[in-house]
Amino acid sequence: MENIDRLEQLYPGLLRRMGQLRALVHKGLDLTYNQYKTLLTIAASGRCSLGDLGRELEVAMSSASQMVDRLVAQGLVERRQDADNRRQVVIRLTPRGEALIGELRRGILVRYRKFFKRLDAAEQAELVGAFETIARILDKLA
Repeated sequence: MENIDRLEQLYPGLLRRMGQLRALVHKGLDLTYNQYKTLLTIAASGRCSLGDLGRELEVAMSSASQMVDRLVAQGLVERRQDADNRRQVVIRLTPRGEALIGELRRGILVRYRKFFKRLDAAEQAELVGAFETIARILDKLA
């Protein structure tokens, strides 16, 4: 069996299992996954334009704008005029958004630790190594 055939067979099950893992880790969050991803993207950059956010999330500008509008309404992000370029609008986390990201990260770590307890040390290392390998190889394709 060729590698491409093996990948085609593994991929649907892998995606399903990754979705289950994500659901386990994000269980109880009061955000949609896309909102969470948007907050993480803004947090990672510190501040960004709507265009930068759309490119990073790989969504249309209108979708990014709608997501930001929802997060602004929740008090998690703010839009501000850039001090250096008055025509540019900068998006950043509010103190409430920063606190929420910190809380979510701590909660996710607790859930990962709980999940990891179901694996022995060798399996934990194997899983992390596999993710590192996947990330490294996929980075080459991006």
